[in-house]
Amino acid sequence: MDVEQPLALQSTGLVVEELPFRFAARIEHIEAVTGWEQQLELQQLHEIFLDSFSELRMSEPPGTEECPLSVSDLKEYTEVIRNVRKRHRPVVALLAEAFRKMMHNDAAWIEDDAFQSWADTFLISRISTEMLTSHYMAVVESHDPSAAQLLSEDHIGIVDTKCNPGRICEEAAKAVQAMYTSPRRLEACDFFMCVHSHSDSGSLSAIEFSYIPKYLFYIVQELIKNSARATVEACEMDRRRTLSQRPIVVTVCADQKQVAIRIADQGGGVPFGKGDEIWSYRFSTSKQPVQEYLESGSPLAGWGVGLPLGRLYARYLGGSLELMNVPGTGVDAYLFLRRIAPEGVPRSSISDSLAPV
Repeated sequence: MDVEQPLALQSTGLVVEELPFRFAARIEHIEAVTGWEQQLELQQLHEIFLDSFSELRMSEPPGTEECPLSVSDLKEYTEVIRNVRKRHRPVVALLAEAFRKMMHNDAAWIEDDAFQSWADTFLISRISTEMLTSHYMAVVESHDPSAAQLLSEDHIGIVDTKCNPGRICEEAAKAVQAMYTSPRRLEACDFFMCVHSHSDSGSLSAIEFSYIPKYLFYIVQELIKNSARATVEACEMDRRRTLSQRPIVVTVCADQKQVAIRIADQGGGVPFGKGDEIWSYRFSTSKQPVQEYLESGSPLAGWGVGLPLGRLYARYLGGSLELMNVPGTGVDAYLFLRRIAPEGVPRSSISDSLAPV
C-alpha cells in the first residue's frame, strides 16, 4: 500500500533535514557549559545526541517526489527513528538531575538569567524534535495495516481535529487519582476532583478543537498533580479539613477563538516571597527517581521542570499557561489554547518550521 504521498514525503523530508541539524546544535549547546565533561548527566546527554546524530547521518530514507513511496520502503528508516525516540526518553530526567547537582554544588551560573535562557532553548528544541518524530511515526503507522492501532479519520498525524479537552481533563484527573491510590504509597489519598466542561460558546455541542491530545494530557496532568501534592501537604499541616473538603476543580470552557482550562485547588498556595520561583527550573517540590520518571511516560513528570516545561509546551502550540497564586488559600492555573479549525491544519506536515534551533 502506498503512503499518502504529500503527507509521508513532507514528514520524512522534515525528519531528514531537521533532526541532524538540531541534534548537532544541542551538542554545541552542551559543550558551551563550562566543565560539562565533569558532569555525568551532561556527558550522558552529549553521548545521546552524538549517537543519534551519527545514526541519522548514516541513514538515508528511500523515496523521492518522482518515486513512489510505500510503508515497506520506509521500514528500515522508521526503525532508526524509533531507536532515536527510545534513546531520547531520559533526556528531560537527565537534564533535571544535572540541574539538581549544579544547585547542590553551588554553581554560580545556575543562579543567573543566562541559565534559564539556556534551559528554555534546550527544552524548546526537545519539544520540537519530539513532536516531529511523533508526527512522523503517526503518519507512517496510520498507513501500515500491521500497526498496533490505526488512527481514525479525525487524526492528521498526531493532531486530533476533534480533540475533546473535557474528556482529556477527566482522564488526567483519573490518572493522578490512580497515582495516589497506588499500592506503592503508604497511605491512599481520597481526593475529590471534579471536571466541569461547559458547552461550546454559541452551541449545544461538546467542546472540540484541533490539538495534540497527548501534550494537552501531559500539561493538565502536571497541573493537577501539583494541585494534588499541595493539597496533601496542606491537609498534613492543618487536619481540621480533610482532602474531600479541599476539592480540586477543573473547569473547561471555550469560545470561537480559544479554549480555556482552569484548575483550582485549596492547597495553601505559595508564599509571596517564592511566587516568582514557580517558573524557575531551580524550584522543585518533587524528588523523583529516574526510573519512576521513565515509568510514568510523561515528559513533564516531576523533577522541578514540570511547570516551566508545561508552559513551554503551551506557548509552543500557540497558547499560554498562567498561575494565580493566593498564599494561604490555593493556586488557580489557567491554560489558554488557541482554536484552529480542522481545515486550518495542514495535511502535508505538522509545521513547515517547527521552532528555532
